[in-house]
Amino acid sequence: MPAPELLAFGEFVLQRSQQRVLRHDGSELSLTPRLFDALLLFVDNPDTLLDKDRLMRALWPGLVVEENNLSQTVSSLRRALGDEPAGSRYIQTVPRRGFRFIAPVTVPGETAPPAEPVPEPVPEPVMTPPTRATASHPGRRWALVGGAAVALGGAWLWLRKPEPAADSPPGSVTLAVLPFKPLAAEGRDELLELGMADSLITRLSLVPGLVVRSVGSVRRYAGSDQDPVRAARELDVDWIVDGSLQRRGDQLRVSARLLRTSDGSAGWSDSFDAQFTGVFDMQDQISARVLQALAPRLQASGGAATGLPGKPLGGTRNTDAYEFYLAATRHAQARRGDSLRKSIALFRQALDADPGYALAHVGLAEALRETLLAADAPASDVFQPAKQAVQRALALAPDLAAALSEQGFSLYYFDFDWPGAERGFRRALAVNPNVAMAHFGLAQLLLTQDRPDEGMQHLRLARELDPMSPFLNTLEAGYLLARGQREAARLRLQRAFDITPDFYLAHRTQALLHLADGQPDLALAALRRTVEQAGGNSRPQALLGMHLARLGHQAEARAILDRLLQRSQQQFVPPISLAVLHNALGETTQALDALERAHVARDTQLVFLKDDPRWAGLREQPRFVALLRQLKLDRYGPGLSPS
Repeated sequence: MPAPELLAFGEFVLQRSQQRVLRHDGSELSLTPRLFDALLLFVDNPDTLLDKDRLMRALWPGLVVEENNLSQTVSSLRRALGDEPAGSRYIQTVPRRGFRFIAPVTVPGETAPPAEPVPEPVPEPVMTPPTRATASHPGRRWALVGGAAVALGGAWLWLRKPEPAADSPPGSVTLAVLPFKPLAAEGRDELLELGMADSLITRLSLVPGLVVRSVGSVRRYAGSDQDPVRAARELDVDWIVDGSLQRRGDQLRVSARLLRTSDGSAGWSDSFDAQFTGVFDMQDQISARVLQALAPRLQASGGAATGLPGKPLGGTRNTDAYEFYLAATRHAQARRGDSLRKSIALFRQALDADPGYALAHVGLAEALRETLLAADAPASDVFQPAKQAVQRALALAPDLAAALSEQGFSLYYFDFDWPGAERGFRRALAVNPNVAMAHFGLAQLLLTQDRPDEGMQHLRLARELDPMSPFLNTLEAGYLLARGQREAARLRLQRAFDITPDFYLAHRTQALLHLADGQPDLALAALRRTVEQAGGNSRPQALLGMHLARLGHQAEARAILDRLLQRSQQQFVPPISLAVLHNALGETTQALDALERAHVARDTQLVFLKDDPRWAGLREQPRFVALLRQLKLDRYGPGLSPS
C-alpha cells in the first residue's frame, strides 16, 4: 500500500511529495531538508520508539556522526514545531534510548479515531534555551472538510478555530549561492565564477530572516559538473542559487536560477547579457529577483523582504578593484604566510583602484591579522595598518558587519580589551547574524572566560555558516578535545581532513588527539607533518619541541630552541615560541623573561595565557601571576584553550 501523500498532526499537515509542512492557515513551516526528513520519519512511525542508531543511520546515511548531531536536529525540529522537551506535544525523549512521536497522526479525509491521553513526557536536558510553545491541548484533533479541498491544494478548511500564534522567534529561510559554472570550458574566468557567488552572498545576507551560507562553504562546488540539488542537501538549505556565465572580452553573459531543494523545481530563472562593466547591475538584478521569489516564505517565517541597496554595503562599482579583490580573497584562504602576503598586496591594489571599497579595507585588515599566527608577523607591523583599515571601512560603511567583526578582533588580539571585544562581536552579529567570523571571535573570547556552553554554541554557528571551512572544523575539534569530548573531536577533525587533507592546523590537532589516546609516536609524527606544512612558522616548531622534551627527547628539543634563537638574531620570532621551549626544558627564568617580552610585543597568543596547558609549572610563579593581573585575565574563571 503506498504511503499516504498527506499526514496531519496537531496544527500541521505534511505534504510528502512536495516535502513541505503547512500550518492551519496555509502558511508554510520553514524546515531544512534534514529537519523535514526527521519529521517524516517520526510521523511515518507514530507512537513508536525510534532508537538513536536508527535515526542517525536514516538521517546521515553512510556517515559516522556523533549523538550530539542528533540531539541538535531534534532540538531544532522541536523549536520549529513550537514544542518543548518538558510538556512536549510532539516528540518525547526516552532517556538513553531515543525518541517517540506522541501526537496523533491522521490522514486528512479519513475519520480520526477517538483521542487518547498523551503519555506524560520525560524531560530531557536542553542544550539551547527552548522557546515557549503555542498554547494548545494534548491530543486535540482536527480534520479537513472533504477530500476535494486537498486536491485543490491551497485553501485548508478547519473545523476548529486557529490556535494563537506562538510568541517564539520564527524560523528562518536558508539559502546557498553556488559558484557560477562556465558556459564554455575555453576562456574560463574562475575568479569571476566564485566572485558572482560572493557578491550575491554579501547582498542577500543582509535580508532579515534569510540565513545565507558563507562563500567559504560553497567554494568546493566550483566547476562545470556540480549538481545544485545535491549541493543544497549537503549544505542543508531550503533553496539554492545556481548559475552559469561566460566572459568574452568586455562582454558578459549570465544565466541564474533559484531552485527549491526538496524537489529541484525552479522558483525563478533568467538570463542577462551586458558589458563587463555592467556586472554590478546584474548582481543587483539577480539579488532582487531571488528576494522577490523568496518574499512569501520570508514573510511567513517572520522575515522582512525589504529592498536591497543599489550598491551592496561596502562594495564597489570599479571592475579593476573588484577583480583585485576576488584574487586577494582566493589567496587568503590558505592561511599560510606566503599566500597571506600575496593577498595583502592584492587588497592594496584593489584599494589603489577604489579607495572607497570598504570590503577591501576589511579584507586587508583580516589578512594582516592572520599573519600574526600564520607567518610570525610582529604585532608592531600589523597593529596600526590593520586598525587603520578597519577605521576606514567603518567611516565608509558604519553598519558593515564584517568591519564591526574585525574591529572586535582588533580589540581582542591587539588591545586585550575583553569587554570591548565582546561588545564589538555582538554588535556585528546584531547587524548581520550571518557573519561566521564574528561568531568565531565571540566563541573564542567566551571559551577563555569560563562561558563554555555559550562559546561552543557560537562556535557551532560559525561552522554551520561555513561548514566547508577546515579552519573552523579544526578549531571546533580542538575545543571539543579540551572539554574531554574525544570522540566528538575525532569526528569533527575528520571532517576537516575530508575538506583539506593537508591543512597544517588539522595535523596539529591530530597530534593532540594521539597524545590523548596514549600514542606518543603517532603524535610526534603528526607534529612533524605540521611543521613541514606550516611554511616556517615557529609556533608548530615550538609545539613539537615541547612534546619532544616532555617525552624525553631533550637533545632534539634543545636543537629546535637553538635554531629559533639563531633565527631571532636575524628576524622576528614570537617570544611565546621561545617561552614554550624554555619552559619545556625546565628553564623557568628564561621562559618568564620571554613571556614578559611577549606582553611588550602584544603577542596574540597571550589571550590564551590563563588556560594554555603549555604553561604547566609556571602558574604559581609570582611573575606569571603578575602578568595575568596586567592582562586582567585574573578576573575570569577557568576557560578552555585549543592548544
